[in-house]
Amino acid sequence: MTSSIELNHPFALRCHNIKDLLDNCYKMSTFCTRLEKQSVMFPDRYSPEKYRGDGFELFVEFFLKAHSVDNRVGIGSYEILSNNDTDTGVDGTGVGINGKPATVQVKYRSNNEKFLTANEDHLMNFGYASQNKYNVSIDDINNMLIITTAKGLHSFTNGEMFLGKVRCIGYNQLREMIDNNLLFWDTFRSICK
Repeated sequence: MTSSIELNHPFALRCHNIKDLLDNCYKMSTFCTRLEKQSVMFPDRYSPEKYRGDGFELFVEFFLKAHSVDNRVGIGSYEILSNNDTDTGVDGTGVGINGKPATVQVKYRSNNEKFLTANEDHLMNFGYASQNKYNVSIDDINNMLIITTAKGLHSFTNGEMFLGKVRCIGYNQLREMIDNNLLFWDTFRSICK
């Protein structure tokens, strides 16, 4: 892992206190607990839901850039999208392990035991925009990725709505990859300061 990774998400500059968020943080649960706590500090300035989402998007940007050659992740050259008022469900783009266009959606959820569903979690725009706006092949089964603090995708959403073409890295998979991974957290902290 290299400290030459550059993070572009504006949350690094907007965070209420990046030091308190990341100092001595070596677990996903610690990061989420601190993010939740900070999100309610100034609700009139920064919506708690948006704060949590933006904080997790910053985390995911680093996660993807740090794991770009890991085939469990399989997204390289990741770039965040600044959707502003035109949220299509795609939070970032990159290149899949097959060298073709790839997209990522990031979903922060406080309940890490719940599964994401297409309707309740507004996921359907992701697949449509990925294929029609960001050129992910309709036949591709690897290049649409959802990263979430929820447990994962609901089986009906995954199988019937997305036809098995969307991969998901959920809370437990994140924990397996980064909990007590000192190099990951120390590098993340160093880049954010």
